[in-house]
Formats: sequence, structure tokens, C-alpha cells
Amino acid sequence: MRRATCHGRLLWVLRQEAAAAPAYEQQTYTNRSAGWQASPAGGLPSTSASDFANVLVNTLPSRTFCSGVAASNSAQTGQMGTSRFIHNGTEYSFETGNLAQLSDGSSLVKFGNTWVLAAVTSSDGFRVQERIKPSITVEYREPVASVGRMPGGRAKTEGGPNQSEEDTALLIEKAILPLFAPGFTQNITVTATVLCSDGAVAASSVALNAVSAALMCSDIPWEGPLAAVQIAHNASDDDAGQTIIQPTSEQLVDCGLSGIYVGTADTALLADFQGREVSKKAMRSALQAAKAATEQILRSQQKLVGQQTSAKPVQPSQGYSGCDPAAEASIMALAVPLVKDILSDHNADMSRVQRLDALREAKTRVVEELTKQGVYRFQALRSVGSGCATQTDVDFVWQDVQSMVIRDMLTKDNLRSDGRGLIDLRPASYQVGVLPVVHGSAMAGQGQSQALVTATIGEADDHAKSEGITGQTSKQLMVQFGDRMAAAAEASTSGRDRIPDPVKHRVRRNTGRMLESRLSAAFPSTPFPFAVRLNVDVLAADGSETMAALSAASLALADAGVPVRAQVAGMQVAAFTASGHWNQRNGTPSSTDSKLDASLHEIVVDPQEAESSVSDLLLQLVGTDEGITGLHMEALQKGGVPFEVVTAALASGWQGLQAQHSQLADVKAQLARDVTNKMGSVVVPQDKIGKLIGPRGAVINKIRADTGSLVSIEEAAEQSENATVHFFCPDTRQATAVEQAIRGTTGVDLVEGSVHTVKVGRLMDYGAIVEFPSGSSSLLHISQLSSTRVKRIEDVLSLGQELQVKVMGHDARGNLQISHKALSALFDDAEGDRAGDDRAADGLPAKRPYQAVNARFKQSERGSRDFRQPKSRITQSS
Repeated sequence: MRRATCHGRLLWVLRQEAAAAPAYEQQTYTNRSAGWQASPAGGLPSTSASDFANVLVNTLPSRTFCSGVAASNSAQTGQMGTSRFIHNGTEYSFETGNLAQLSDGSSLVKFGNTWVLAAVTSSDGFRVQERIKPSITVEYREPVASVGRMPGGRAKTEGGPNQSEEDTALLIEKAILPLFAPGFTQNITVTATVLCSDGAVAASSVALNAVSAALMCSDIPWEGPLAAVQIAHNASDDDAGQTIIQPTSEQLVDCGLSGIYVGTADTALLADFQGREVSKKAMRSALQAAKAATEQILRSQQKLVGQQTSAKPVQPSQGYSGCDPAAEASIMALAVPLVKDILSDHNADMSRVQRLDALREAKTRVVEELTKQGVYRFQALRSVGSGCATQTDVDFVWQDVQSMVIRDMLTKDNLRSDGRGLIDLRPASYQVGVLPVVHGSAMAGQGQSQALVTATIGEADDHAKSEGITGQTSKQLMVQFGDRMAAAAEASTSGRDRIPDPVKHRVRRNTGRMLESRLSAAFPSTPFPFAVRLNVDVLAADGSETMAALSAASLALADAGVPVRAQVAGMQVAAFTASGHWNQRNGTPSSTDSKLDASLHEIVVDPQEAESSVSDLLLQLVGTDEGITGLHMEALQKGGVPFEVVTAALASGWQGLQAQHSQLADVKAQLARDVTNKMGSVVVPQDKIGKLIGPRGAVINKIRADTGSLVSIEEAAEQSENATVHFFCPDTRQATAVEQAIRGTTGVDLVEGSVHTVKVGRLMDYGAIVEFPSGSSSLLHISQLSSTRVKRIEDVLSLGQELQVKVMGHDARGNLQISHKALSALFDDAEGDRAGDDRAADGLPAKRPYQAVNARFKQSERGSRDFRQPKSRITQSS
């Protein structure tokens, strides 16, 4: 009731204001059902007060708090259509009109036993003053019910989106955004759900194609279709490998390069690949094969759209969304000279903060000049077509002016604001071991961008575990990526900034997982049992901060003692056109010519933030000095990027990557010289593992507590085989102690015949308990002390005394048998041999004095015993 009263009162006020207002002079869009056609420059024709009020009320729900009066969306007409083709013996089909009929557009895509349903909806009302691009919300779900399995946990319910779902949702958003018509700024909601899957193929590419078909079958102005393919590439020694389109899960395991490619018939929209140090030629070959594979999917979608009776709406045409065209010229006349002077190369020594301050002051001067001219108005007094500018108009034009100035400098003058050449890198700096206490740390700087990474080593139980349609997965390497507002020279302006932004958090998590996949090439090829967590903090962001974080993460792994195979580095590349649209030639739109012109472009290596924010293409290339381990490409401008530009950016990125590794040469040599190994392993018989663990883990826990180390046991498959005990010591001085403790406890070094120095720990009547340097102990029996009889143990040994013992083996119970007497006999034999040699040299008979003395002693002892024998009895007869 209260909401209805508020609605009625607001409607009455608007009608009263409309009765006294002139004709509505704002450029806007008509209803979607009329084709989303832009109104004439003069605005809508004069309408009645009631109609004008209804127009305003219908646009209020997207701008004010009155959500109860939102206009409802028009549902799709329910026209059904089907299109299919055969791929490697498996049917690939598109269907529409049967499911989700209340949405603006829906599509069901079936690839074998993998079915994905996608639906799209958009809001009504044109939010001209708030943004220049649509706000897209993508929800992608892979329920475990789609593979016929119960979810984990006590509640047995589906939780929030997992890592795979978040990554796929972000890929969908980035792929479809460049194809929306200019000036279309609605709220778009995209949902894609895996209905069923047998796990044979990845569902992400199927979901992207389903979303494309749903948008094509809707009345949303979207210039599709697009096609997504999953590929796997097996490169041989001569780089002439085999490319597999839509590979199975088994084929993905053994391939050298895998990823997803998204594009239209003429342009590339998105690419994301990870590989095992493949060459540039293999990467280019995989991209070309993926582009060729999209043709069949595109034809199938166009066939599906051709079955619809209603035509696609006419695309709107608008120069600057959100800006009054009449005020544009006056703002640009003031802004262009100021921005050119600030961004010119004679200000190359400016830092990013200084440049931002200069641009902020220049923007204030533009507003002041407009105010002096009497053409500046507050937002509430805005009158479109009058030539008066508001702060919103200044903001939109200011962004376009910066983009235009940077493009002209790069494409016409081949100049950059910091004075570098187009392919020159900024100075890089690297520091290893910058933080105490932590297991490993490193800091990398690329120009003014700076990233600090700390590495933490954990037990095998610390692996991150997640559940998806592929089952339970365990992740060994975890990267948490974070950037601070201070890194971008920003400050919180309201309390709402303290509320976590779900979009930013999703992007950060996706960036962290991208770093995980790229760093996998640096991990050791041998089994590595420990979990590794990298915490990435971007301290300063001025372009390529993700690539700086990648280099710092690789160095932090080496500083933590992880036996990395090779250092990983990254390079970012940007592409620019003079006009900002690939289908324009010499600044003149050529909408009638469908063939794109890629000749007027420039490739920029290692762009700054001011350059990358207005670029048409961003490509990130990651790899070692031996090959490429990852590639990520995004098209940022309308329509996508010509494929020729992508291959040119790949070549420039490879050259920049080699130059980046040249800058890393010094720190690589320092790591090889200074970083000591904090990890080790000991091979132990499987039957000795119980002794290492001890009762309830007492022995192994004591080793961990005394040395502060991590100990992990890799047990053998069979009892007759050997197990491997891995250990990690944050303090390298404790590594030797841990290894000795493991060897001593398990008896690895106590082999028969070996000699060890022990210390007397306890004296008993029948012997002494002696301690080995490794920490283990054993009984030295009194009979094994000397070849002569020892009456009392205290006569020959004392607490803390050190002596040598020889390992004689193990008894039937497995207890260790040691002897000091065996070493004494060896000493006697050695002394006797040396004495005999000396007597022979002097011409005397060789004697063994110790043996002779012992023999005389034993003979006299026997003789005395014989002499003391009792006399025989005398018989009675005698």
C-alpha cells in the first residue's frame, strides 16, 4: 500500500511538471519491439503530459529506488528452430524456442551427451547518463547432478560457483561484450547451465556457443554470431604438430598445448591457451587451426537464425553515448590541446601520479572555462540540444579525448608519452629474499608497476580441494592475487567503497588462477609432495602489473627452495588503430564494406596503464626462455580484432619475452649462487616407515617440532619396495639435522659393517644405551665392550663419553646389534701387522705382541686352573 501511494504521488507530480514543460528534447531509444531505432536529432515529437509522465516513470526503476514500478520485458515469440552438423562422428546441434520461452532469447546446444541451456534477458529503459557499455551479468553453473552424482557435504546441496564456473562466466562476458551495438547500455543477464554431461568434452566452449545462439535469437542488438572451439595441439620436434578440435579429456592430458579460441568469421574475440614450453610456430599453428574450425559452428548458428520469421532489430547509431552532441564540440575544443600537451613525449619524466594530477587539473580548467562562457550547467538543469555541457558530458568527452590523443601519437607519429619506442621495454628490477621469516619472497618492478610475492610451503594435506562435474580435484599450487586502491593512486570516496565488489573479486580470483596455470611450467618434473601458496600484492599499477607479479612469483618459488625447472616471465602487448574501429579506413566509416582493414594499426610492447586502458587488443604472452607456456588475448573494441593483427601481436610479444628473459639473466645467476636448497628426500624401506611415524605419530611430530620442518611420506605401492620421505626446512641450517634424524630413526645409514661415533646416554648393569648423531639409540651390551671380561660397566664407561661402535646387523626381532669389541680386535690386528713389519725390517722374527700376550695369559690361566684341579680319590685297596 505504501509503495502504491508513493507511486501514485510521484506520477501526479511528474504529470504536473510535464504539463508546464516544453517538448521532450532528449535523444533516446524507442521500445525494443520497435527495433531500438535512435530518435531524430531533435528528440521525440511533442507529446501529451500524461504520455510524457508515463515515459519518465517507466525509466525511473533503473535510476531510482522505485523498483516496484519496473517495466516488464517482452518475452520471445516462441519460434522453434533446429540446426545441426556432425563433428568427428558426434552430432553438434542448436535448438531454440522450446525451453525458457519467457526469456528474450534461449538456446539448447547438444554436443554428444553434453547439453547446455543458455538464456538471455535485458532490462527496459535507457540509462544514457551512467555508462557507455551494457552491464553484463553472467551466471554459469555446472551442477553435479548433470553427471549423476550427489554433491558433497552434510546438506547435499549445491554451493556457490566453483573456480571452473567463475572462469567460464568471465570468458563468456569478455567474449560477447565487443559485439554489442554502440550506445546500447542496458542491463544484460546471461545464464548458462549444463543440463547433462558425460565428461567426454569440456562444457565451456559449448556454453559459449549456446550463449551466442541465444543472443542471435533474441531482440537484443548484438552483432554476432561467435563460435568457440576447444583445441589440443601436439607439437613435434619440427613444430609440425597435430591439432585436435574439441578434444576429449583423455586427449587433453597428453597434449603439449591446449586452450579455447573464440571469434567471428573475420575477427578474433578471445583466446586462452596453456602449454608446455611450445614454440611460437606451434602457437600460431594452433590459432590458425582453431579459427578454421569456427566456420562450421558459425554456419549452423546462421542457419538457426534464418529459421526465425521476425527480423533482427536495426542497430542504433550514436556517436558518444551519454554525451550531448551539441556540447561535444565546445568541450573537445578546450580539452584536446591540454591533453596533447600533458601526454606528449616532452613530459616523459612524469610519473603516473604526476600525469594523473596534471590531467585532473586540466579537466578542472575545462569546466572553469565552460563556466566563464556560460555553457556549463548542473546535471539537474541539463537540456539536451541546447549546447550547454554538464559534468557527465565532460567526463565522457574527456575519456574519448585521451583515447584519440594516444592513438594519434602511436599510429601517426610513432611516439609514446614516456619517450620509448613502440617495441621498447621499461626498465625492470628484481629482488629476491626481501622479507625475513617467510619461506620465500621476491619483488619485481616493470617501470612504475611493482608486485610483491610471498611463498609459503605446506603439508600435502594443505592441497586445495574442490568438487565439480569432473569429480574431486586437488590443487597443489594456490595463488591469491590482490591489488590495493593505493596501487592505482586511488582513494576511497564513500563508505560504499568498503563493500567488496563481487566483480573485482571475481577478476582477482581469475587472475590468480591464470598465474597458477602459467607457473605450472616452472614446477619440478619430479614428484613434489608439498603444497605451495603464493600471495601476490600489487603495490603499484601502471600497466603490465600482472606480468611483473608473474616474474616475482617464479622468483619467490626459487627463494622458498622449490626446485623450479626454469624461470617464468611474461610480456603484455597492445594493438591500436587510428580510429578505434577496425572497419574504418582513413577515419571514414565503411559500414557497407564487410572486409576489415588491418593495415592501419600499431603494436605496442609493454604498454603503460594509460595506453592499455584505451587499446583495441591486449595480448599476454608467458613462457620460459625455451618456449611459451601461456597466451591470453582479449579484444576490447567493437567487432573484435582481425586475425592478422593477433599473429602480429604474437610475434612482437615473443620478441619482448626474449628481451624480458635477458633482463632476468643477472637474477638467475644470483639464485643459482646464493639460494640454498631447503628441501631433500631420503629413500627408506617400506617396513621402516612405522618406526619413523612412531606411536600416534610421536616420532615424526618430534622431528617436526624440534627442527621446524615439514616431513611428508610417499609410501611405496608394495611392502617390498622403498618409500620416499620428503622434508622441507625453512631454516637451511636445520636441513642436515632433519636428514640425519630421518636416517637414524629408520636405520637407513646403520648398515652392517658401518662404523659410527656414539655417546653414552645411560648406564645399566648389562650394558649402556648409546645415542647416534641422528638421534636414534641402541644397546651396547657389556660383552661387546672388550675382548677381556668386564666386571662392572662403570669401570670402562661414563655418562657422556664418546666411543666408536660397529654395526653387526640385526637380531631376529629386528633390533640393532652394535659392538665396540669388534673395533678393538681390528685395532689389535692392525697394530700387530705393523709391529711385525717393523721387526722383519730389522731382521727379527715377526711377532704379534698383543696376540702373544693374550695367548700367554690364556695359557697361564688354563695352567693354573689345571694345577688347582682336585686330586683323584685313593681307593680303599690302595
